[in-house]
Amino acid sequence: MGPHEPKLSIHYPQIAVVGCGYNLTLLRETLQLLVQAAVDQLIASGAFPADVRNLIEISDTKNPDHGDYACNFALVASKKIGQPPRKIGEMLAETLLADVDSPFEAIDIAGPGFLNLRLKPAFVAGFLVDILKAGAELPAARLSSSPSLGKINVEFVSVNPNGPITVGSGRGAAFGDALVRVFRAAGYDVDPEYYINDGVNSQQMRLFAESVKSYALSEPFPENGYKGEYVKDVATDVAAKFPTEDLASKEVGWWQARSQELMIERQRSDLATFGVAFNNWFSEQSMHDSGLVTESLEKLKANGSADDECYRAEVVRDGKEEHLEQKPEEAGPLWLRSTKFGDDKDRVLLRSNGRPAYIAGDVAYMESKLGQRKYDKAFIILGPDHHGYIPRMNAVCKALGYPAEKFEIIIFQIVRFLKEGKPAPMRKRDGNIYELRDLIDEIGANAAPSATKEEQQRVGRDVARFFYLMRSHDTHMDFDIDLATKQSDENPVFYVQYAHARICSVLNRAAESGFVINAESVKPEVYELLTHPRELALIKKTMDLPMEVARCAKDYGVHRLTTYAVELARSYHHFYDACRVIQADQPELTKARIAVCQAVAIGLKATFELLGISAPERMDREAPAPVANTES
Repeated sequence: MGPHEPKLSIHYPQIAVVGCGYNLTLLRETLQLLVQAAVDQLIASGAFPADVRNLIEISDTKNPDHGDYACNFALVASKKIGQPPRKIGEMLAETLLADVDSPFEAIDIAGPGFLNLRLKPAFVAGFLVDILKAGAELPAARLSSSPSLGKINVEFVSVNPNGPITVGSGRGAAFGDALVRVFRAAGYDVDPEYYINDGVNSQQMRLFAESVKSYALSEPFPENGYKGEYVKDVATDVAAKFPTEDLASKEVGWWQARSQELMIERQRSDLATFGVAFNNWFSEQSMHDSGLVTESLEKLKANGSADDECYRAEVVRDGKEEHLEQKPEEAGPLWLRSTKFGDDKDRVLLRSNGRPAYIAGDVAYMESKLGQRKYDKAFIILGPDHHGYIPRMNAVCKALGYPAEKFEIIIFQIVRFLKEGKPAPMRKRDGNIYELRDLIDEIGANAAPSATKEEQQRVGRDVARFFYLMRSHDTHMDFDIDLATKQSDENPVFYVQYAHARICSVLNRAAESGFVINAESVKPEVYELLTHPRELALIKKTMDLPMEVARCAKDYGVHRLTTYAVELARSYHHFYDACRVIQADQPELTKARIAVCQAVAIGLKATFELLGISAPERMDREAPAPVANTES
């Protein structure tokens, strides 16, 4: 048994962890099962009723001086057990401490009954072996008792192919991509997807094509046409791509196809620069061409969810039945009776002229995901102006006969950009829209003015992604451009990346001094030398990554990973300040502390990968202050 494996005489279930190549032991889950085993023993003795088994939760203590972790079981179980919380806490603590090999150094009962758990340093330090062996797969560790995971589709960004990726869409791109990475780490089979709104009947796309044509041929500009540099760029590219064609003779449909193709290429390129890739670029028009739109509407008619009768709907509001009439000009030959499924009104599927309404494509797209491609769940990530889309699409899912839990829309809120502490409208001086590529370039050029263009784009991408992800997706956020371009501790991106670079520097110096270790090369007893509170706090924080991934996958709060990265980096800087790593006169302690550095590097790099940012091994910048430690 490794030093981290508990040896209580109370028998607890074997921890089974899947998702990575190594059978990782999870610290919090180990404590959870130890407490569970003690509760089970007290249940078996008749001291506790059986219905308190699921009331155990291991959490952080409010103050590190109070212990390593806390458990509120005595409080929440008091009513069912019929005993005062402190009495329950005393019984549980006595059971947990009964064995001399207990991993608990002490268990204090605080306040009304909280159990503050103090762990033996050797128990905590032993988890280093697990981290080193798990390596890059550390985030993927999960209990085998987790719910079965399936195949999911995540659609995000999906900007119409008549415009570029803007800074507003950048938040959805960063959030969607990070969520996909988290889902994969949590064990899901994930297909990120981009939906191309390229229906040939789209009036928007036709107007875009006419705008491009007018620029290319210097023709009169269409009313309400699309203006801006990007439209001129597309016009120039079309002319350059077809130099021998008689462009003036080409119909609008030809211009639409070429303009759309070039715009999508631009979107792909910008998203790739931002570190976002999709498994599928799904064409709306492909569903019309394949007949899926017609088939899906026929399915709705067959199951009674759509009909061609005159519009009527009986709905109940505030306990009263109301009869709603549709305006004559909104009438159509085929209606989705979506009010049956929670929508606020029925929806036209086919217009009076027989052309499909936009929602007809949505119906077919839902059928494609859940019916044809058999995803266990489909997500769509949309911007803040799409709240009304939720009941409509939920109704489509149910009208097609699929359970409501197989589909979910996630809304992200707006982002406000600040310069010099004031709101900064993100438009260029000529009034054109500010693209995501502009933001990446501006941050990179200002933060690394002497770097190559490639390096500037890396810096700009890393900073933009991190900043977009620092706040929960469902809250408004401020993006401070001035802070984003600073190479100092104030900038959280450089702060966390510098921690990784600092570790790489320490490990390089260790190797030069002859210290090259791995999980198998260090004897278990060496880890028992790790007793400093900052060493132990750093190990515990690194071991929290799988838990953070599981939480993010459950409620989509990927912003926690930026907080975790900052906390882990801060914990490392504190460790570095207090604990000299390379000490020639203490080779065994040096090995143990090198293992700590390696573990933290694993945790940081894995977190960066989830966030979609790089893990530089060298950064030419000032070290975080205060730093008193100097490696020899």
